Amino acid sequence: MTKIRALWLFLSLLVFWQLLSARIDPLFIALGIVSAAGSTWFAVRLLEPVVGDAEETPRIHLLYLVRFLLWLLLRIPPAGLAIARVVIDPRRPPRPGVARFRTGLASPAARTLLANAITLVPGTMTLNVDEDEFTIHVFTPDAAADLANAATQRRIALAFRQTPDEPPTMIWDPVHDELPEEPL
Repeated sequence: MTKIRALWLFLSLLVFWQLLSARIDPLFIALGIVSAAGSTWFAVRLLEPVVGDAEETPRIHLLYLVRFLLWLLLRIPPAGLAIARVVIDPRRPPRPGVARFRTGLASPAARTLLANAITLVPGTMTLNVDEDEFTIHVFTPDAAADLANAATQRRIALAFRQTPDEPPTMIWDPVHDELPEEPL
């Protein structure tokens, strides 16, 4: 990780610490500096293999990143309600499965953001990422709609200044071949 990236991370963590503590006395400032420095020291060794070198990571378009994060936050409650309906209503049985797809997101940081976004939305969970191939668990086929139509990938691509992808081909492997006739 370059020194500039480490400095930005340190400053971001220090500001975050100050916002959370809401105290400006010398002890809390010193604790914030020590905490941010320690976290930065560990993160430098852990993050670079995941997000890639600074040269590999394109500059992020902050406005599109904020728009993506707001869009993602607005997707979480409806997805949670949809999963709750499936769990509560015996007439709507879950149809869990494993889906595989490839993405055109070039940078490791963009793929990491996609993997985390998938896991944050109720009903989906990233199981594995191998370069550009994602393996995800889906509680119902509808839970993967934003991935199947590339809405999530498009927003991440814009944040990372890439050309958005076409919708990926999803390979669906149902967990159960047949659904039970009666609720368990």
